[in-house]
Formats: sequence, C-alpha cells, structure tokens
Amino acid sequence: MPEMTVRTSDTLDRDIDRRGVMGAVVTSMSWAATGVWVNLAPALSPLALVAWRLLLAAALFWLLFPRVRRGFGLQAWGLGAMLVAYYLAAVFAFQHAPVGEVALCIGCAPLFVLLYQALIGRWPTWREIVAVALTLAGLVVMVWPGLLGTGVARMWSGLLVALVAAALTAAYATLHRRLALRQRAPSGAEIGRTAFAPLGAALLAVAWLHGPSVRVLPLEILPVIAVIGLGIVSTALPTVAVAVASSRLPAFLNTLIRLTTPLFATGFGWAFLAQQPTAWTVAGGALILSGLFVQGVRARE
Repeated sequence: MPEMTVRTSDTLDRDIDRRGVMGAVVTSMSWAATGVWVNLAPALSPLALVAWRLLLAAALFWLLFPRVRRGFGLQAWGLGAMLVAYYLAAVFAFQHAPVGEVALCIGCAPLFVLLYQALIGRWPTWREIVAVALTLAGLVVMVWPGLLGTGVARMWSGLLVALVAAALTAAYATLHRRLALRQRAPSGAEIGRTAFAPLGAALLAVAWLHGPSVRVLPLEILPVIAVIGLGIVSTALPTVAVAVASSRLPAFLNTLIRLTTPLFATGFGWAFLAQQPTAWTVAGGALILSGLFVQGVRARE
C-alpha cells in the first residue's frame, strides 16, 4: 500500500507559497469591488442582490467545473452558509456606510481570528498584539471623521454589521484551515456548486415575498451590471481564491493579508464612485500597512 503523506499544522504553516498569498490578494481585490457594485443598484434589497450573485456564481461553477470531488457535502454546506451570511452582512453594510470605512471594518477579521484562537487557549504573541493595536488605531483614524457628521445612526448600523461580516470571514478562514489540516476541506467550486444555488433561490423567494418587484428584479442597465459584477468578480472568483488562501495560509495571516481590502476599496471608490479619500483615510491606511508589516515579519521568522 502506498504511503499517505499527511500534512501537519507545522508543515502547512511553513507552506506560505505564492498560490496562498495570491489567493488572499485576489480575494481582497474581488471583495473590495463589492462596494462599487452595490452602489450601482441602491434600489435592490440586500436579499435580492445576494440572491442574484449566488445564482450567477452557482451557474458559473456548474458550467466551468463539471467535475469536482465528492464526499464533502456537509463541509461545503457549512462553509457555503458562512459565505452567504458574510455576503448579506457586507451588502447591507455597503448600502449604509461609505465604501472605504466598511471595507476597513471587514478587514478587521484578524482580530476575530485571534479571539477565536484565544478561546481555545492559543494566546497571541506580542507581535500579533502590536499588529492588532495598529489595526485598531487605523480603524479609529479612518472612521472618526465620519462619525462626527450627519447620518451617524445609519453609518453606525453599517459599520456594526460590517464587523459582523469580519467575524464571519474570520470564522470561515479558521474553519476552512482546520478542515484542510484534516484533508477534509472542499474546494471553492464544490462550495459554490453545493450551497450557492439552493441558498440563492431561497433568498430570492424571501425577497420576492417581502418586497415589490422593483426591489427584487434588476430592470435597468446599472443594476444588471451590478449583479453581473457581484456574481462573477465578487462572488465566483473570490470563492475559489479564498478557498486556496485558507488551505495554504494560517488563518491569521490569511485574514491579515486581506486587510489590503480597505485600500483597494478606497481606490475603487475614488475611481468609480467619486469618493475621494481624505487625509484621515490615508493616515489610517498607513497604520494598517504598518500592522501588515509587523505581522509579516513574525510570519517569516
């Protein structure tokens, strides 16, 4: 019988290869574009937007990946449900607060990864604590000016739900990592084929029952573009990329790399939504990059 090679936690932690890093960066860029698509279809409800993006992504997975591994149905359903919950929270947040600030809150997923690890007895190192402190400082710097203006209640709701999205993506990265260590992690295509179509259909039915057709159907060119962008660029592509990153990178490093999402989102917001970054945004982004550097030094040691 041929010997089966089992990759341990330490082996995987050292296997920080280009594919894992590229997967995390592609995920950041793809999810950063979500704010642009959402702002192109402000009349559609969050349920409808997520439903359409899921159905389109599922169709792409069935078309492009006709053959995938079997036997990971339960895991694919669980991970798919977590992604769907994340998409719902993110769309709601982008509809209620500026793109850059929402992306930054979602980028705080490493804080939740450390929290999850602490709950099972793995306490953060001092470098991780410094990285967290810099991240929180960047969060405060970027968000503070907006909290002093008008529409504070609406913005707070968006930012709080964005933090829920951060907790969900951190949980996804952590769970996918544990499944990968046990060689039980489904691919992104398996997750999309298994969970996205039924969950998307269910969300669309709920949206149809609880809202007028104008809130459910993309009837104009911009909402159609938004749905296509959400389905292909910000759902199908990152579903594959985040699975690669989660399998090949430690959860904390994976989510920390995705702290670049706010920087991409700020650039996209500036280029496509005329949301010009302020000096506060630049300063907060510098603090976030400092946190990335501190954690990157730790990861290479």
